[in-house]
Amino acid sequence: MKLLLITCGLLLLLPPAAQACRVCRPRVQATIHGPDYGQHLGLLLLPVAVLLLVGLGVFFAADIRAYFHRLRATHD
Repeated sequence: MKLLLITCGLLLLLPPAAQACRVCRPRVQATIHGPDYGQHLGLLLLPVAVLLLVGLGVFFAADIRAYFHRLRATHD
């Protein structure tokens, strides 16, 4: 736990990775917020959605299994 706190503290001291100078900053912002913004955001959030669905599946695995077992038993 102590190692985790030290690591998090050191990461907070690092500067943000995405910085641009006064000349390049408008071009960088225009590229980020361009017409493909929705597609880029969707691709960025896709792994989060997959991990969330997998986590929910693992969490509710017993309930899902019981539901399908009852469903199969009623149709037999």
